[in-house]
Formats: sequence, structure tokens, C-alpha cells
Amino acid sequence: MRIREATEGDATRAASLWTEAYSNQSPHEGRTEPYDEGELGVATATARVLVAESAPGEVIGIVALISAASPDGAVAEVGEAELARLAIANGRRGEGVGRALARRVIALAREEGAQRMALWSRPYQREAHSLYESLGFRRAPDRDQRDPDGRRWVFTVHLEPGPRAGEG
Repeated sequence: MRIREATEGDATRAASLWTEAYSNQSPHEGRTEPYDEGELGVATATARVLVAESAPGEVIGIVALISAASPDGAVAEVGEAELARLAIANGRRGEGVGRALARRVIALAREEGAQRMALWSRPYQREAHSLYESLGFRRAPDRDQRDPDGRRWVFTVHLEPGPRAGEG
């Protein structure tokens, strides 16, 4: 598996992965509309978007890192990086793709100097919660939110210091 920066050529697959992971997943809350190809461009304008390939051109996962210096995070507080839009192809879940993408984003956030990281997830996304908790994230119920599509559960993790980009 190879992890690389997303490109415009990944727009169709990104929309498909995000739709598969997030649209119509619960009868009570969450997004109902499918994602469109333009949403990758929107994401890359405010975040660093990575994809995982199982073979050249075969994208099986995607994730975004919103920098701690960015005001564009949905739940990140000042000085926190945000992990967002992690999605893995249905047939590839349980193979470590999500873990690899999340670890890469955490490492990049450390390199940027972030000391904490946040993310949000819907209450019904239990598989994702298990992954996040295994990576050290803990629920921060005092920071939970609501948006037009339902509840957002917030998870945070303290990042141990690591080398910044260009160091050591």
C-alpha cells in the first residue's frame, strides 16, 4: 500500500469513498446527499488530503489533515490539528488502511508542531471510534456539537513531541 497526496485525478474516487462512508449510514442522522467530485477541490483548498492506493491508480482510502494553524477545522480549538474525512472502501476495511492513513496524518501534524489533535464522528460510527481510541484519541463529550445532520462526537489526543518538518 502506498500513501500519497490526493490529486485532481482522485476526485471521482474521493466522492465515491466519502459517499460510501458517510451518506445514508443511519436512519436518524448523518448526511443523506452523495458527495460530488468538486468536494475534493474544496477539501484540498483548506486541508492536506492523502489517499491510500493498493496498486497505482487503485485508491482504497482517503483522509484530510487540517493544520493547527488553520481556522477551517470543524471542531479543532486554537493550536489543534484536525483529522477529517477518513474513509476506507467497504471491501478493504479491517486491513489496516484506516490505521495507516490516520497514523500518517498524526505524524504530519506532529511535524507541523501541533501538540493536540481533534476529530469528530457520528455516534453510530462505532468501528471508527474503536480505531481512534486504539490510536490514543479519547472522547471529549464537553466539546460535542450538533450540525444540521445530527450529533458530532468529539475525540482528542495529545501528540507527543516529534521532529518538525526539516529537522533531524
